[in-house]
Amino acid sequence: MPKSTQKTIVARSSNQILGLVLTVVGLTPIIVVLLNAWTSGISLLNLSALYEFLWSNPFYIGFGIGFELFYLVIVGTVIIISGLALLARKMRQIEEVTVVTDDLAVTLECTVCKHKWKEHFSEAQLQAMGFPQNRTISRRRCQECRKFTRPKIMGI
Repeated sequence: MPKSTQKTIVARSSNQILGLVLTVVGLTPIIVVLLNAWTSGISLLNLSALYEFLWSNPFYIGFGIGFELFYLVIVGTVIIISGLALLARKMRQIEEVTVVTDDLAVTLECTVCKHKWKEHFSEAQLQAMGFPQNRTISRRRCQECRKFTRPKIMGI
């Protein structure tokens, strides 16, 4: 009894989604720090004043814990770089699934010239066609008379 194999390849690219999320999360603190500096009246083009602002203004996260805004910019930059690195990767995790099915040799008969031939079907295909209640299959061209017909299943 011949066996047929079917290979299914599933590609997953979760790195792309994680890279986008990290890039947006990394941009958020940098944008907040720059907006805070701009609303304080510091020109974003004056780098020395911006540098002084980042080191002189602390950022408090609660419970008396605080750190300078400069560190927030560094953390945001690191997160952006890691997100862009994930976006740049083109690797995908590929999972290959092999399905092995038993094939059955089915004898078919042309309804026009009564010529008989054999074809291989899996059990699932035969059940999907309604076998054994339905003994005809979809249109095939007879190898003898060359006419399209719905051959009968004569035997397995």
